[in-house]
Amino acid sequence: AGAAIRGFGLDALESTRVVDVMTLAFSKSALDIEKFQTSMTKVAPIAAAAGISIETTTAIMGTLTDTGIEASIAGTSLRNIFLKMQDSSSDLSKHLGFTVNSSDDLQKALSDLNDEGLSNEEIMKLVDLRQVAAFQSMISGADKVQNLTVELNNATGAAEVMAAIVGDTLEGSFKRLTSASEGLQIELTGKLAKGLQENIDKLANFLNAMTDNSAAVVKVINVIT
Repeated sequence: AGAAIRGFGLDALESTRVVDVMTLAFSKSALDIEKFQTSMTKVAPIAAAAGISIETTTAIMGTLTDTGIEASIAGTSLRNIFLKMQDSSSDLSKHLGFTVNSSDDLQKALSDLNDEGLSNEEIMKLVDLRQVAAFQSMISGADKVQNLTVELNNATGAAEVMAAIVGDTLEGSFKRLTSASEGLQIELTGKLAKGLQENIDKLANFLNAMTDNSAAVVKVINVIT
């Protein structure tokens, strides 16, 4: 989440939004936290520069992952495709008749290309050979991208709901108990640290003194016994 926030130039206060988007995307596509991190580190800054939201970018990544494209390849391909879409001199922008500078522009581009029914040969003229598979999946999945984007734009509260579902188990109860006990430990340690430290140091000194005088200690124990 932190990497996505930095990559898209978002405020830290929007971390809840990002986590909600991640949570819903993980439940609606083959994306998981590792795939999300791998792909977003490659594409996020470029998407942000193009005015493409994290919701739209995540929707595309989910669509590409669903088709079996590996996360690193998907992220790299999407980054290069976005760059071409922002370059007015590229063959892709010339074919579209405009450059992509927002999520709406991107959705229009994908819909237009989908309506054209381009062949692989025609797609190879617009993007590099290594991006053909990803671009073809984006185009053919234009409707899915749009629908998932709408869902992600309305993802508020998704993480809280998911946490409640996952946590409604005996394991979840034990985790909450552990968390509560650790919280108490931290509080008590912070507030009682000075006094406890002095007493523990005195106890350590006392034990060291007993060790230094172990012969006398043994004699006393024998007498008591």
